Amino acid sequence: MASWKDILIDVLKLTDEVKRLNEQTEKLSDRTVEIDKRFVRLETMVEMAQKKLPKG
Repeated sequence: MASWKDILIDVLKLTDEVKRLNEQTEKLSDRTVEIDKRFVRLETMVEMAQKKLPKG
């Protein structure tokens, strides 16, 4: 059976890992928002270009 020291060390390691994963998730979230903004701008440009093209 694991001693309380081993359990404490495991908990500390897991806490660090969760913090690291949380930081990575936040970075991915920020990047996703930036990509979404760029996509919306691109969509807008395409729509504007289509309106300027002659019909037919």
